[in-house]
Amino acid sequence: MGLIEAILLGLQYKNLQKPFVFFSMLIGFLFFSLAGFGMFYGIYEIVISNKTGKFLPVLGVLAFSILFFGLAGVCGYMIKRCFK
Repeated sequence: MGLIEAILLGLQYKNLQKPFVFFSMLIGFLFFSLAGFGMFYGIYEIVISNKTGKFLPVLGVLAFSILFFGLAGVCGYMIKRCFK
């Protein structure tokens, strides 16, 4: 079962074994995905700025972005495990 199919079935309460875990992981998935994309926007803002020494801030923001996308991946895995 794919992630999109699991989300659609969970929203319809079909074969949902752990509803609290499903909805909390869905909120986490949405938050962490948006935070990851927000970090990408931060990288864009750093790159187009006129300041020198952009390499280290870009690496830091990229590390946080990877962290948030990893947490979104964990939430997606837990969403798929909430079914019978």
